[in-house]
Amino acid sequence: MLAMGTFYTRDRMHAISMLADLHIHYQQWPLAPIKSALRHEILTTQGFPVLTNKLMFQLIELAKIDKDVEGAFEMCHFAINASQNDPKMELYFRISKTLVTYQLIHEEPENAEILKIGSMIKGLEATNTDRAHIECIKDFFVCSKLAYMFYEGKSRTSRQLLRQIQKSQTSGETTIHGIRWLGETSMTLFACVMNIICALVQSNTDRVEKYFHLVVKHADEIIYKSSRSPQEPGVVRCINMIKMTTLEMMACCNVMACRPQKTLVNVREMLEMCHRSSGPLLYRYFAPHIQYILGLQCCYFRQHEFAEKHFISALRMLHKDDCTADNSTALLNLNLAMTYLNQLKMADYYETAEKLTPLKIASCSQMLKSNVKLLSAYFSYLTNKPNECKTLVHEVLDDSKAEDFFRLHGLALLLMSLIAQVDEKGVKPTVDWSKKSHDHVLIWWSQNLYQRIIMKNGMTQDSEMVQAAIQEQESSKNTLSIDYLGPLVQDMSVTRLLQWFEGDPFKLLPRDEIAI
Repeated sequence: MLAMGTFYTRDRMHAISMLADLHIHYQQWPLAPIKSALRHEILTTQGFPVLTNKLMFQLIELAKIDKDVEGAFEMCHFAINASQNDPKMELYFRISKTLVTYQLIHEEPENAEILKIGSMIKGLEATNTDRAHIECIKDFFVCSKLAYMFYEGKSRTSRQLLRQIQKSQTSGETTIHGIRWLGETSMTLFACVMNIICALVQSNTDRVEKYFHLVVKHADEIIYKSSRSPQEPGVVRCINMIKMTTLEMMACCNVMACRPQKTLVNVREMLEMCHRSSGPLLYRYFAPHIQYILGLQCCYFRQHEFAEKHFISALRMLHKDDCTADNSTALLNLNLAMTYLNQLKMADYYETAEKLTPLKIASCSQMLKSNVKLLSAYFSYLTNKPNECKTLVHEVLDDSKAEDFFRLHGLALLLMSLIAQVDEKGVKPTVDWSKKSHDHVLIWWSQNLYQRIIMKNGMTQDSEMVQAAIQEQESSKNTLSIDYLGPLVQDMSVTRLLQWFEGDPFKLLPRDEIAI
């Protein structure tokens, strides 16, 4: 199209933009040619600022996908300088630069950059009447920060930002001309997903379920509309990811709450979404997550060999170039190591634990590092190293208390009770939160400890509090038994996925269960 002259410049830019969208959507072709074409067009073509801005965003995104840190920052700086006369676009590119820092370097941006963005937003609020567009930019800024905070496991310190995006949601769709970050409906879904993550970290299963139904309902409506009217591919991709993430988190809650039939339905819905979506991206990204969920479910079924195979399969399927790959790899190795340790397969445990040393997980989130400490504390307890165990448990208790990791705090406290005295005041919050999470492992263990403590303090076997604790233990014990869990899924064809470790999962399901 270059040979056809300037008359076709706009069409050429549209064509390159569509090619860039295809590369972003499929992520299965070499990126160097399209990055080179975008860079050439950005540097040489003038007169179409909106299209040029779009091409710059696409080049930044492709650089992120390619883990090209230098290239991503280079284009961010170029775009910022090119947008000096358009404060809104300059803000978009400055915030994009912070996103590159979060996703590729896993660090906080420099304070000067955050202050600059804040001052520019205040300046626009004071002088600009385009309130809807300013709010959209603020949402982009806040959500970029919030996503990183949740990646790091900063549950408590993220609450102010979470409340901020909840307040920013209004009814009705506001018209914004030019580039915008998400639409109002998509933004509402994003806020719901953030609430789900916060509730999951804080072990509030009922709250997870509440937002789960809301997200699925609205996501399905958007996906249905997109099949009948043109939509920006980025919006559809975003909604697909939001729904898949929501299904994954609900599945994890269902595993913990001993609802295997619901877990497997969630897994089947995730696979069906991958099957319906165009391109391999959704399956490539979420297949390891599905294997992880199946591995967790196999642990509850006491099918430890199957659990091992699922975690190993997830590690094999994991795409090493994804920006969260280091964290995902460590999480899978953590679960694999715990599975080996529970069976006292010490040689396998040592081999896997070697991949979880502080140096090897240095780039991972603080929440994951705290879970690795708990694993090490458990190992120290089993190998009769009480002082080392106590030191690690105290570190986990401090970490989990700082960010309200209630389940992690409860598990650490219960492990501590095996080597040191724990009082009633210490264990009571774990007893209460375990009920809210429907975590029957934690309920059984904490109620047993609570019963022993209050009886030691003078309560009799016949007292109401002791009897209530005994009943809770008995109920959770029965719920965790294979005799209870097995029949819940024995007539479900999707149960065959518990033995899916490679290949096409749909070959294990009847054709009438595959939604096209």
